[in-house]
Amino acid sequence: LYGGSQDQMEQINAINAHNLGYYGQGVRILYIDTGFDLSHEAFDSIRVINQFDFINNDSITANQTEEEFQNNQDEHGSICLSVLSGFKEGQLIGPAFKSEYLLAKTEIVDQEIQQEEDNYIAALEWGDSLGADIACASLGYLDWYNYEDLDGNTAQTTIAVDIASSLGVLCVNSAGNSGNNDWYYIITPADADSVLSVGSVDANGVISSFSSHGPTYDGRIKPEICAMGSSTFCIRPGTDSEYRTASGTSLSVSYTHLTLPTILLV
Repeated sequence: LYGGSQDQMEQINAINAHNLGYYGQGVRILYIDTGFDLSHEAFDSIRVINQFDFINNDSITANQTEEEFQNNQDEHGSICLSVLSGFKEGQLIGPAFKSEYLLAKTEIVDQEIQQEEDNYIAALEWGDSLGADIACASLGYLDWYNYEDLDGNTAQTTIAVDIASSLGVLCVNSAGNSGNNDWYYIITPADADSVLSVGSVDANGVISSFSSHGPTYDGRIKPEICAMGSSTFCIRPGTDSEYRTASGTSLSVSYTHLTLPTILLV
């Protein structure tokens, strides 16, 4: 039934959640990423309530410009969204295929500029205004910050996440993929006091070498939770019915939070 997604779903007891009748129904999820191409068969039943492109200021979150097509702008978002919301029996089933979705395109693939943080914050405000229960983002920012800034109170997106959380939105963010790099530590806004930051493990539960580490500068343990981000099964963007695997904390953040109540079930 679960096809290539069997291992990643079993690891977090998502299949147990499904067996109990929990498919994400009644939950509205704001997904913040690079864009979304919903033409793949795994998205045939996705329930999109609204979507907005904060880069081009319109309602189209798939690739639009020649530059976006050249840079595969919507690839990352499409892959990550499929892990959470995809549904194709025998191929890929995500934990929340019956949730409602708000899709926000905020991240510019070929640049790393502070405007992206502004887009992220605008997306949080937009999602909250539309009743988002959860804000999920596989994004983060380092280039204009130092480790001392990872104190839960400095980065723009970190502050925004704490505000959104205070308003009742569960904010979830990838820990980052700097475990093998000189930076080593988590990214913002994964340092926020109120965010649920997610690291990566492999199918055996071993921490992925690329998964960013804590603690925050002020000594808090991060990430709070991990899920399978090494060789995670997902769609192959740009196709109608092909699948592949991908790796990164972007993949692990895409589904953990929907099954937190069932992680300890046996």
